[in-house]
Amino acid sequence: MNVVLRVSIALLCAAIAPANAAHADQLDVPVGKALFDRLWIPAPASTKATDGLGPLFSSRSCTGCHARGEGARVVTREDGQADIAGAVVRFGKADGTTDPYYGLQLQTNAVPKLMPEGEARFLPSLQYKLTGPPLADGVHTSARLAPPLFGRGAFDDVADEEILKRADPDDRNGDGIKGRANITPRGIGRYGWKAAHVTLDDQIAHAFAIDIGLSSPKMPFPNGDCTKLETECAALPNGESAAFDGREISTAMLGYVKSYIRTLRAPDEAADSAGASLFAATGCAQCHVPALTTRDGRQIPAFTDLLLHDMGPGLDDGAGEPGVKSSEWRTAPLIGHRVPAEQRRFLHDGSAATVEEAIGKHGGEAERSRDLFVALSPDDKKRLVDYVNGL
Repeated sequence: MNVVLRVSIALLCAAIAPANAAHADQLDVPVGKALFDRLWIPAPASTKATDGLGPLFSSRSCTGCHARGEGARVVTREDGQADIAGAVVRFGKADGTTDPYYGLQLQTNAVPKLMPEGEARFLPSLQYKLTGPPLADGVHTSARLAPPLFGRGAFDDVADEEILKRADPDDRNGDGIKGRANITPRGIGRYGWKAAHVTLDDQIAHAFAIDIGLSSPKMPFPNGDCTKLETECAALPNGESAAFDGREISTAMLGYVKSYIRTLRAPDEAADSAGASLFAATGCAQCHVPALTTRDGRQIPAFTDLLLHDMGPGLDDGAGEPGVKSSEWRTAPLIGHRVPAEQRRFLHDGSAATVEEAIGKHGGEAERSRDLFVALSPDDKKRLVDYVNGL
């Protein structure tokens, strides 16, 4: 039986099977990849398993931002200028509330008969235009880059205790690092730039809802990021169906995508022991912890502590999230970057073109490590940068 037919049959089974059906089936991964690659279409459509796009959206598929499981990258626009693919514009106030009209994110695409919220370019710096009213007072904008997915699925297996043992919000040891866990109503966050999502399922459901406009039991919003003030958007049909737990994406479908993402494993750590020693000596490894221990005792490559750290005014974009200051960021995992060096951008907003430039923007709790890096010899700086680029 060819893969396309098997995937089609599996999707049909997903539509009619109970949500708690066994997910250990050998078809889970190819079905998850098919859903990950799928180009969704607007509702209503004759193909109920593919409709529900938008009405406002940033991408028609997961691969639109995560091609081959990778993250954002520099591309050449039709006008010959460089820009970042896989980046979005986020709206937020310092207290974590979003814009009352545009919601959380600038949606640069829309289904037929509906106008997108605006357009954006990210290089050489963020520029955007809105098609509706201006942003509300106090709302800030910031770019967010899609991260690579390699190795991220394993963070689901990290116990709360493994995260909490490195937290030191009161800086009891006096080293200037005050990492804290993002303790949400659903548990300790692991995913997202500000650790807003506890599990990989949560992160997947959020991406489906906000980036593509597809509802699920975890994110029951059939109009995605469309707000009540966007009345034309709210009035359009959606693709919710009893066959998919009453939503556009069922719990089973979230599970299939999760199964696929968990196959995207991080590469082994770079073999450069001198680079690793410099990484530790400059204090980088205190937050970018090379390996974390899972509940079953495995060591997984991470280069993150999954904690929030205040990175100082230089990385404060004014857009907070509930319970997280605008200057606080979850330590970014440094693993799995497979985009060529000339196509990479760094930090949450892509404002750094190189590892060295990204380190230079570190402040707050990372200020000491930044200064230690600056004090290195040119050869040692290069060795450390090459080490990070090789992760």
